[in-house]
Amino acid sequence: MSLVRRLMIAVTLAVSAVFFIPAPAQAGGYWIEVCFPDTSTDDPFDLKCVPVKVPVEGNRKWWPPECWVCLPSFDFWKDYVDPAVRYDFNERFGKGLGLLAESHLTDDEKLAEQLRAEAGGQFLAAAEIVSKYEIGFDGFAWTDPVNGKYLGDPQPDPGIAAGYAMAEGVRILQNTLGKEPDIEGALKEFDAAYESLSELAAA
Repeated sequence: MSLVRRLMIAVTLAVSAVFFIPAPAQAGGYWIEVCFPDTSTDDPFDLKCVPVKVPVEGNRKWWPPECWVCLPSFDFWKDYVDPAVRYDFNERFGKGLGLLAESHLTDDEKLAEQLRAEAGGQFLAAAEIVSKYEIGFDGFAWTDPVNGKYLGDPQPDPGIAAGYAMAEGVRILQNTLGKEPDIEGALKEFDAAYESLSELAAA
């Protein structure tokens, strides 16, 4: 079944602008927008986005050369997920990614710890929201928002790595709900996902 037909979450990212980041030994980089389908419509190209900062500068090595407007798309759900539940998950998960990115970029160690703790709280809330659903990375594709179609990718390595890490982070939290949640274990996976997203945007 195609990604368009599935009622699943698809996390999509798009390099949207070049900017300057006050990070150590880093003069510039990209804003990455992590976007989620707007569940108020059936159109998978209606997206709600949150910014994630990536401290690298690159030339979109991994983008399809014939589709510079394409967005990397991650499919996380193999089964039906209630749209309202998916929307709430998207909100929490997106905030978690944004906070985690900020924690990676700040020079202030105390602030980094605070942002990381807040990110962990958002990821835990996201896992609680989808506690009855089994998460599992189900594919990576390039989304063409102009023509409304999906493209394959012969070199999806960073995207695949990011997708597996994000899904594993949520799974770790789901498996420890009702006990002592393994937030640090999950954050290690989300850290790995962040590094892969950085690589995806890099040369």
